[in-house]
Amino acid sequence: MNSAKHLAQAAIVMAGMRKLTMPGDYLAIVDGAMIAGYHLGNALLHAHGVFADAEHANTPSKLACDIDSLPAPIRPAFVAFTELEKFRFDYVRNASVYDERLGAEVWRCLEVMQQACVEK
Repeated sequence: MNSAKHLAQAAIVMAGMRKLTMPGDYLAIVDGAMIAGYHLGNALLHAHGVFADAEHANTPSKLACDIDSLPAPIRPAFVAFTELEKFRFDYVRNASVYDERLGAEVWRCLEVMQQACVEK
């Protein structure tokens, strides 16, 4: 899948997420953010020549390199993707108590990732 297809998939996921509400749907929003982050992150990796179109990273923790070794323009996006991965670990995979700041932080991380895609 190339960058354009990843961006299209991310847009579909995020449109679906916008139909959900906090706090009732927070688990779906956090999980959806990881899926959108997967697509945004891979779009960036492809666009910056880190990965060929056939290569993909499911999560930042599964990258074969440190975020600091990625091209400088995409590092902030991968810091944000790492935050999304932590939210998923804390709220979906474990039983963290819902925090009202969660929704704003999830969308902030996605916005950082989207902005990096626009600036590529």
